[in-house]
Amino acid sequence: MANVQIHCSRNEKSERVPVEQASSSADLVTWVAQHCLPAQENQLAPSQLLYYGWVPIPPHPHLVAVLKDLTTGRVEWQFAQPTRADKVPSLAALWPAASWTEREMWQSTGIEPIGHPDLRPILNPGEYLPEGMATGSGVFRFPLGPVRADVSESGFFLFETIGEQIMHLQPQLFYKHRGIEALGVGKSPADALLLAERISGTATVAHATAFCQAAEQAMQHTVAPQVIWERALWLEMERLYNHAHDLAQLASAAGMSVAQAQLARVKEELLRINGDLTGSRYLRGAVKLGADRPLDWRPLRDPLMGVLERVDRRFTHFTDLLRHTPTFVDRLVGTGRIRKNWVSAYGLVGPVARACGLAVDSRAEPGCWQPDGYHICLSTRGEGDALDRFEVRVLEWQVSVGVVRKLLARLGHDTPETKETGTEKQGTYPPPNARHNNATPPSGWGIGVVEGPRGRVCHVLQMTDLRLNDWHIKGASSWIWPVFGLAVANGNIQTDFPVIDASFGLSYAGTDR
Repeated sequence: MANVQIHCSRNEKSERVPVEQASSSADLVTWVAQHCLPAQENQLAPSQLLYYGWVPIPPHPHLVAVLKDLTTGRVEWQFAQPTRADKVPSLAALWPAASWTEREMWQSTGIEPIGHPDLRPILNPGEYLPEGMATGSGVFRFPLGPVRADVSESGFFLFETIGEQIMHLQPQLFYKHRGIEALGVGKSPADALLLAERISGTATVAHATAFCQAAEQAMQHTVAPQVIWERALWLEMERLYNHAHDLAQLASAAGMSVAQAQLARVKEELLRINGDLTGSRYLRGAVKLGADRPLDWRPLRDPLMGVLERVDRRFTHFTDLLRHTPTFVDRLVGTGRIRKNWVSAYGLVGPVARACGLAVDSRAEPGCWQPDGYHICLSTRGEGDALDRFEVRVLEWQVSVGVVRKLLARLGHDTPETKETGTEKQGTYPPPNARHNNATPPSGWGIGVVEGPRGRVCHVLQMTDLRLNDWHIKGASSWIWPVFGLAVANGNIQTDFPVIDASFGLSYAGTDR
């Protein structure tokens, strides 16, 4: 690979920053596979793929991959111009995690990934229906959705069964595709932020924060440490009500109606305090682009702490009861199990990955800010089933409550604490001139990465004259959906589907965009 010098300004100073350009798209694909595949199953890979796709760099579109080294925290940008405009080598042929991404890239641009193991349309679901894979005597095929039970988002599932046994499940999404990335092109960052908040309502803060990080990096704007603390607090508040909702849904799927009602009450109380604090139950407008100061938290701390204490007691009481209810535990044990080799092969993120024993969390990565009291929550069983996903969310609830308490204690103070480490001072929080990460993108580009309720959320964008030229969104659920169908068909019966669905707690809108 050759070093290409691209002009980039950083911290108000102009400098020449090396940005790697692969000699060909084949080199780029090989480079990504080498860095993103772990040496052994159920281990973290050397690097994490933040974004992979096409970007409109004149005169022809370029293939770009953005990776983060999990040892150093360095973010690397790789660009490659294909030798043939209509075909590139398939990354999914080497790493299944890229399968859905490449299918979407192919359908959006017409550029074919050569060697893709399952190249089928993925967008515009109304124009086609998925085809079954199972054949033989006794095979029964039936559809579910896109309109189905309760207030579930729109998604289609094709079941193939023999008797009660699920042999194969194929999910079809993108019924909620709104073209948000295209809508953002030409808009100001402030207007595009309104779109980012509406990608997925239950991940409003995650998408808003990732977008703001990317836009602020592209504009070379630095936010105050207290603003970073406040954003972290909103992220944890969003995580809390999501975990309460997911566990309420899981209790409902297992027939635990009392626990479902009580956990739904916990969620409602959290949504109400969100509305009292920000004017929005789902925290729209809480994250401000380029903010120089947070809210005045002195009159807000006590009301929030009071609600937090109350809902924490209720949540802990009823999740403990569920843990000690044999019929509930039996319903979850072994249900929707994720095999070890799927975890790294599909690049799983969030609570679903941590329930498999994989220590992946954007808050714990080098170069990222970690709130006081935070630690990764892993399942002690590591079976990757519905019970492990339940346990991880219960543990994360406890950690998030502790993080919110410590952030509330700090907000309103001017100077973050530091601790001596050798000859350096390493702040518990970033210094005033800190960047969101160690990325050094080309001029006008920015990247934002946060840990949302379901896992890593990433935004990549490019700006000129304070207008978006290009915008790409990667939600956490888009990494997990390909494995959902595999887990459902892994020794389960039809009545297990609601339990598995609730235990994954995935977003349709966040993937569809």
